[in-house]
Amino acid sequence: MALLAVLLALASMPARAAGDILIGNVASTTNPTSRENSTNLVLGYTIYFEQVNRAGGIHGRKVKLVNKDDGVVADKMVAAAAELIADPNILALAGFLNTAGLVELMKRNVMVEKGIAMIAPIGPMNTQNFYPMRPGYNDEAESLLRETISTEKKRVALVYYQQAFGPGVFKHAEESAKKLGVNIVGTASFETAPGKMEPGIVAAAQKLSGANPDAVIIIAAGAGAFNFVKQFRQTPSGTAQLYALSPADSFGFVKVAGLENAHGVVISQAIPYPGNKRLAVVREYHRFMSQLAADKPFSFYSLEGFMGAKIVVEALRRAGPAPTRAKIIAALNTMKDYDLGDFVVSYTPTSRTGSKMIDLTIIGRTGRLYW
Repeated sequence: MALLAVLLALASMPARAAGDILIGNVASTTNPTSRENSTNLVLGYTIYFEQVNRAGGIHGRKVKLVNKDDGVVADKMVAAAAELIADPNILALAGFLNTAGLVELMKRNVMVEKGIAMIAPIGPMNTQNFYPMRPGYNDEAESLLRETISTEKKRVALVYYQQAFGPGVFKHAEESAKKLGVNIVGTASFETAPGKMEPGIVAAAQKLSGANPDAVIIIAAGAGAFNFVKQFRQTPSGTAQLYALSPADSFGFVKVAGLENAHGVVISQAIPYPGNKRLAVVREYHRFMSQLAADKPFSFYSLEGFMGAKIVVEALRRAGPAPTRAKIIAALNTMKDYDLGDFVVSYTPTSRTGSKMIDLTIIGRTGRLYW
């Protein structure tokens, strides 16, 4: 719809209306491994902020998201974050998507040194001035390893892409598998650079097929995860149970891998199922989506952006009519056991805890995701 296109376009432009409260975001809407997730994430933030603005804003001021694209390159995220922080109108950061970049920001202590909050990053960050909303990818990988135990999988393989969270989560999964007693019979990886991803995926699929696994855990996102499933299903071991982490969404699996290949893939989820209207936050999300993005499917990432936006807005409300970066951090630290709508996060001066909920979902015969 026309209105939605305008809202998303505005998110990528430096809003400068007098008195606007600006929130910085770095998430690549161009990189093939993150494009769909990032676009949905920005959508979730944008529709919530727009509804708040229509109701009069925060203390009479509109809230706007300013998005920058890092191409899912760690150094580029650091540079993009520096650009945002250099703008005094950017009062907080939110919804950064690129684990390697987030790790670099954490290592360099950027948030503390610059005195700015990072709200609801998409990754396992929980240190000073970081305010997580979801569990980490390591937690998801462990959940999938435990699922292979409960379903009596005897031969498990791991595959990962060589960017973002891939290498780190793979290493954690290997270590966790040893502790849990999961038999890892094969591992493989592939690059994601143009011209290298496709042959790398083909080689990884063939290598793991040779290990004859009865389950494969895919530590990748976007086109990499989707095309691996497509290729692996064509191998002699293609009937093995396939598992993926939450960044690999069901829509992409069906669209890229094809329904016949996507059917049966199990996906861990760190955000509530977007169709679970028993949760108040999901009902609210449905209502706002129907008003501003009725032609868009419900997704985990647009719901995640929506929920992250709720945390931002609550912190701004608590920060008062003249918010500053310091006041927003102080406000976040008062949000102990804050309920977004049957979904609780808890932030204090000494503890910043997102949800620990991890659900497993499966792609059904029609492409619908079941939980």
